[in-house]
Amino acid sequence: MSLLKKFHLKNYFTKEEISVILFLIFFTLLGIGIKTYYSLNKKEQDNSQFEKTNIDSILVAVFSEEKVEKSEIISTKKKEEPLKKKSINLNTATVEELTKLPGIGEKTAQKIVEYRKNYGGFKKIEDIMKIERIGPKLFEKIKDYIITK
Repeated sequence: MSLLKKFHLKNYFTKEEISVILFLIFFTLLGIGIKTYYSLNKKEQDNSQFEKTNIDSILVAVFSEEKVEKSEIISTKKKEEPLKKKSINLNTATVEELTKLPGIGEKTAQKIVEYRKNYGGFKKIEDIMKIERIGPKLFEKIKDYIITK
């Protein structure tokens, strides 16, 4: 006697009911498998982001006879000087210097350097809007910090 017939006789289910039950079991297991796969991938992504996280500060405590004598938070972040007005020359600045401008990332800074090489530099600060991703709004944010001479 086949397994299906034994199951049918033992539990009083019709073949259609058994098919539906097997269908539901299959898709339930498939759903659990997919959910597990994505949750494991998400954990791996979260862990990789955690490994890349920089520590901004640490707490240092000095103990004396089981008492905290002194505690201090020490910043591990390099303190960058605020950007000065008219301090970035578009015709000589490095990619690193250009990324100090608000809203300018490494890719855009690289495009600025490439434009400078291809077209011989910038004549006026407004020429920076010829660079992809730099429009009037971003120009307003950076115009006080850039020069061309």
